[in-house]
Amino acid sequence: MSLALPFTIVGSATLLSRVTGFLRDVLIAAMLGSGPVADIYVAAFLIPNLFRKMMSEGALNAAIVPRLARLEQEGGKQAARGFSDDVLSLMLVAVIVMIALAEFAMPQIMSALAIGFKASTAKFDDAVLFARIAFPFVGCVLLAALMSALLNTTERYAVAALVPLVLNLLLIGVLLALLLLPVERRDAGLALVTTVLIAGVVQLVLLWRATGRAGFDVTPRPLDAMTGRIDPGAKTLLLVALPGMMIAGSGHVHMIIASQFASLEPRAISWLYYADRLFQLPLGFVAAAVGVVLLPRLSKALNQDDRQMMAEAQSESFVFSSLLILPATVALIVLAKPITLVLFQRGAFGFVDVRATAAMLKVLAFALPAFVLIKVILPGFLAREEMRPPLIAVGIAIAANIATGLFFHHGGKWLAPAIGVAVGAWTNALVLLAMAIWKDRLNLLRSAIWRAAGAGLAAAIMGLLVGWMAVELKGFMQVSRPFAMKGAALMAICTSGLLVYLLAARLLGVFTVAALRKSTRSGAN
Repeated sequence: MSLALPFTIVGSATLLSRVTGFLRDVLIAAMLGSGPVADIYVAAFLIPNLFRKMMSEGALNAAIVPRLARLEQEGGKQAARGFSDDVLSLMLVAVIVMIALAEFAMPQIMSALAIGFKASTAKFDDAVLFARIAFPFVGCVLLAALMSALLNTTERYAVAALVPLVLNLLLIGVLLALLLLPVERRDAGLALVTTVLIAGVVQLVLLWRATGRAGFDVTPRPLDAMTGRIDPGAKTLLLVALPGMMIAGSGHVHMIIASQFASLEPRAISWLYYADRLFQLPLGFVAAAVGVVLLPRLSKALNQDDRQMMAEAQSESFVFSSLLILPATVALIVLAKPITLVLFQRGAFGFVDVRATAAMLKVLAFALPAFVLIKVILPGFLAREEMRPPLIAVGIAIAANIATGLFFHHGGKWLAPAIGVAVGAWTNALVLLAMAIWKDRLNLLRSAIWRAAGAGLAAAIMGLLVGWMAVELKGFMQVSRPFAMKGAALMAICTSGLLVYLLAARLLGVFTVAALRKSTRSGAN
């Protein structure tokens, strides 16, 4: 069965989540601007958002999917489903303990996340309060991610991919109400972090029901977990899950490091946040689709000792990723300022914020191909439950990020965090690629490499067009113009660029309409 349809389902659901998340952040920008309350909200939501993003890209799959695939191959579906109940029971206990410890140690956690906040006692205290309200969302996300991983093992992707929309839809509703009411910014921030927690509970309930319908009992037994009356393999799995989450979610760890550097400069943490929201639109679509769909297929092929299936799955993922991420990279670099101006400049978000956010976005865009390359390579290791090589690559990349941030902080300062992310991402990708070639964990068909190169050339052609159009239509996107006019001009540029890219990619043989139809039909069967 082709991966085209699963990629489309997961990618489209994730893109919808990113689009609604972007709308949410446009409203947050209008409501909170880039001042102290915005910084506090971003910092308080940093860890919950980190876990949410990692889980949406299949971070927990790294530990659970290969193990369940092997259990099902050896002992049937009943063995896999019984084991999943033990894992759920242990995770529930771990989540309760984690939340209790985090609530107690939140001042120390916030000091580590945003050391610059300590210059203002009031700002730091509010950050601790906001974070304490939002943090239990992490527990909901972890439990929901386990249930999503269970659904992914049965290749039922739609519900797990759509559930993250709940958070964005609830926040958009609350923000619209807040914008219509005379509410202080601090009170608005408190309302938002409370909504985050409520959304986590709703998501968990929805996934719980979907997992039950898929045939899993999902009945936690916390007492058994605490007294040790549980499969020892489940404990081992959770220990493996920690490095698995670190590996699969390393891109978001880079953003945590970047936020630490950004907190040292006024408003920089907000600029980084808004740039990251734009950066996540294309990355979320591709990374989530590859991270969620490719691993179950490779695990299945590995258990069947089918090298051809593995090569075809990795090659299809590589072409799919290249076809989508390369034009997105070029577009964000060329159109960073017009996009930021049209979408964000209103209310408390001024021209200085536009210029700084656009500069950060350009730098982050260079990291897009690296992050996606990592997602394509990783399943070759994770399907075999090999954690050491990817962990080494992540460690080297984090060190490179920190070193780069320290070096550029003396010059660029507010731009240093974004530069560190880009350097860290490419370091991770190149080290991981070298290890994959050395250990024979990446098998790409020659045709896939040529098609990816064609996608790069088509993206470059598109970049020339959109760059020229951005200059010609600059007058229509001035801040004084109505939003409808600015939006129409930006839409015209993007649409023209997309059409030229598709035409160039088609002429270069990157894809054919017949092949797309065939893969979609085979994916539906």
